[in-house]
Order: sequence, then structure tokens, then C-alpha cells
Amino acid sequence: MLEFNRHEDGVWNLPRPLIDDLAKRFPGVRFESPRTRAEAEALLPEADVVYGWVVRPHNFAAAKRLRWIHVSAAGVTPLLFPALVGSDVVLTNGRGLHAVSMAEHALGVMLAFARKLHLARDLQNARRWDQSGLWQDPPPFVELTGATLGLVGFGAVGVAVAERAAALGLYVIAVRRHPADDPAPAHAQWPVERLPELLARSDWLVLAPALTPETEGLIGRRELAHMKQGAVLVNLGRGALVDEEAMLDALEEGRLAGAALDVFRDEPLPAASPLWRMPQVILTPHISGLGPRYWERAVEQFARNLHAFMAGATLENVVDKRAGY
Repeated sequence: MLEFNRHEDGVWNLPRPLIDDLAKRFPGVRFESPRTRAEAEALLPEADVVYGWVVRPHNFAAAKRLRWIHVSAAGVTPLLFPALVGSDVVLTNGRGLHAVSMAEHALGVMLAFARKLHLARDLQNARRWDQSGLWQDPPPFVELTGATLGLVGFGAVGVAVAERAAALGLYVIAVRRHPADDPAPAHAQWPVERLPELLARSDWLVLAPALTPETEGLIGRRELAHMKQGAVLVNLGRGALVDEEAMLDALEEGRLAGAALDVFRDEPLPAASPLWRMPQVILTPHISGLGPRYWERAVEQFARNLHAFMAGATLENVVDKRAGY
């Protein structure tokens, strides 16, 4: 088993003690956890299982023994190159690991907008007491109770958002490729064809679908024009779901009251981006999926699958490589 979860900023580096613990739990498995990508690529021809991100188009042909790849992320776009998609290699992901954190993040930024907490924080940083300004100046205070939440994507994250939003009194409509007869925990599930209707009706729009060829650019200039005046956009999925230039125009023109963005087309967000200076925008650096004991839970999910793999049983979270999720 070849583990390679490494990132230059350290956030997505799997702690070594957790790999050591896995090796103790699976004494019949040879674990390799190299420090560098070069070392990982050199070991790839010997690997039956890869946990992490070493496989790429240029080295896949060398992975002659490879049968299964697992990643703890929900998005798997870098692995969906033609050779791997067309192969028998099974791909599983971390679907479900991030649901609670991302749902609470979504509700957190929505409450911040409703109570103008982001603007109060700006006043705090400026050491200004402006009770009358917060009360009288636009945008007005709003209540989540009675508002409509449009939810695009109804996987584990979408379901967790719907559960919490409904408990706060929002009416939740989820758009998904295959609506279920029972919409719970949303109040309604609509097919993708009704997205324009959803946009026109929603006070809050939360994006949480997988990034696929079908969802890339899902919210463009035409879709933003359909959105309800004064709505707020929350993007937890991927930056490429939204046409960033069109969103900037909608924010500057006031058609969008605000945007809470955790993901961006280019990450890190370039310093020259106008989004940095917009008071009606809440930016977070792709952290909505992080939560308590993240890596411990991620490794436990992998361990369950490793048990299943060794027993010849069905793995959880198998990705449909052609659909992209």
C-alpha cells in the first residue's frame, strides 16, 4: 500500500503517526509512505493500493499492479484522465467526511449575512461604533426563518445543509440530477431543468455539487440574471462552478446582495482580485471541509475500505469515473 498525501502548505498532509497506526492494524500489508513525490513515483510499480495523489497521467502506465485508489477528498477531478477512467482500477473518495463541517460553514456565513456580522467586524477593525449605520444602511437585517434556500447538489453535504437549514425555518428546495419521490430532508427536490425557476425563487443559493463537465460554469451570466434580486450566493463546491467575472458584475451592480466563497477558480485567490475589497463578500481559504479530528476520521474510512478490499467485499464511496462523482 502506497500512501502519498502531501501538500506544500501542510494542511492536507496525513500525519505520520496515523499511517504507523494503520501498519500495526494491518500487519499483513506492506505500507510505504515516502516523503517526496519522486520517491512515491519510484514505488508506484509495486503498489496494489494507493492512498492519496501520486497517480497522474504521465505515470499511470507504470502502475502495473494497481487495483484501487482512495483519496480523502470528495473531488476527484485530477484522477479522471482517460487512461484511468477506462481502466479496471477502482476509485473511492472521502464522500461524507466533510458534510457536517461544510453544512455548519454554510449556515455560519448565512447567519453572518443575516445579522450583518461581517460588516460589524469591519467596524470593529476600524474601531468605529456605528449602531445607526448598521441599522439604517443597506443591506437590511434579514431573518432566515421563512426564507427560501436553493440547494444545488444533494449528496452528503447537501443533505446535511438541508437538515440544518430546515431546522432554522428555511424552506429548502434541492436541485439534483435524479430527484427522489421523498424530498426529505429538503421540502422539495427538482430536476436540473428547473434551475432557472430555483434561481428566481431563492433568497439563498448554496452550491455543493461535484465538479464535472456538466457542472463546470453552471452559474454563469444568464443564471445570475435569473437570480432573485438581493439573493446571496454561497459556493462550497468548486470555484469553476461559477463564472467569476459575471459574479463580480452582479455584485458590483447590486443584483447579488452578497457572496460567501470558500472556493475559487484560482487558488490561492490572487491578491489583485476585486473580491478582496468587497464588503458584501465573505472569503474563506478553502477550509469549509475541515473539522475536528479530520485526518483521524479520514484514516478510519480508509481502514474500513482496506478491510473490505482484503476480504473481496464491496468498497464504500466507489466513484463512477465516467460521471465524475
